[in-house]
Amino acid sequence: MSFNSVDFFSLAEAKAKFSSIIEQSKEKDLIITKNGKPEAVIMNYEKFKRLIDFVEEVKDISLLEINELEEYKEIKNFFKNYDI
Repeated sequence: MSFNSVDFFSLAEAKAKFSSIIEQSKEKDLIITKNGKPEAVIMNYEKFKRLIDFVEEVKDISLLEINELEEYKEIKNFFKNYDI
């Protein structure tokens, strides 16, 4: 994700313009901030599905190429932390 193609909205602004925010997410990723700090990302659902599919494929490939049990466990735990 390039921050050049991302728009930022405060939580209050996103609540007030939610329908517009959803429409805008079809074209670019949106970051919602709370107290000036990024809290959430809104993105197109199809892009989200492709991203999850990609991460799962990387996980599978990584686990297939491991020769050591400890390294396997380490990578498995890494992905476990992200519910993937």
